[in-house]
Amino acid sequence: MATLAKAISKNLFDNILPTFGNPRTNIPIWDNGQKMFICDEYDSGNGHRYYRGIRFCDRVVILEKVGLYHNWTYLDGIELYAFNEKKLELIQKRDYEKVFRKEEFVRSESESMVKDYLSGILKANRTAVPAEQLDKQVKELIDGCYKSFLSPDFNTRLLQIIPSIEQK
Repeated sequence: MATLAKAISKNLFDNILPTFGNPRTNIPIWDNGQKMFICDEYDSGNGHRYYRGIRFCDRVVILEKVGLYHNWTYLDGIELYAFNEKKLELIQKRDYEKVFRKEEFVRSESESMVKDYLSGILKANRTAVPAEQLDKQVKELIDGCYKSFLSPDFNTRLLQIIPSIEQK
């Protein structure tokens, strides 16, 4: 019990939620509404705000590059990563120009990217899988990325993912 009391100290909370005027430690922030971690926020010289949104499950990581211009939220790109032992490996990437960010669009693009990747691997291995089965597996995989991190049964690989995120 004493160890827990030391872990939850004033110092810990001051780093996460500092008093006004003190810098905050740069840690990813969980946004439960978007079901993703927000990191690398910055303002451009023109006053536009940018950030990366990261969501993941036990097999893939979806990284969104988002820009806030005046009153609009744009999607600048989506990157898909797969786990390769202890590091992440880029498997698909799409860049966008002036595309409004909508969750349905991001989800459908992510499904399409995973399906394209898996179809390519299956074709290279000369393996046939029914299209319905592939679609079902892809949908389940992407649905897993939209599960809340705050859910008690969330299967986390966070300790492996966060260091990889910070390297990018």
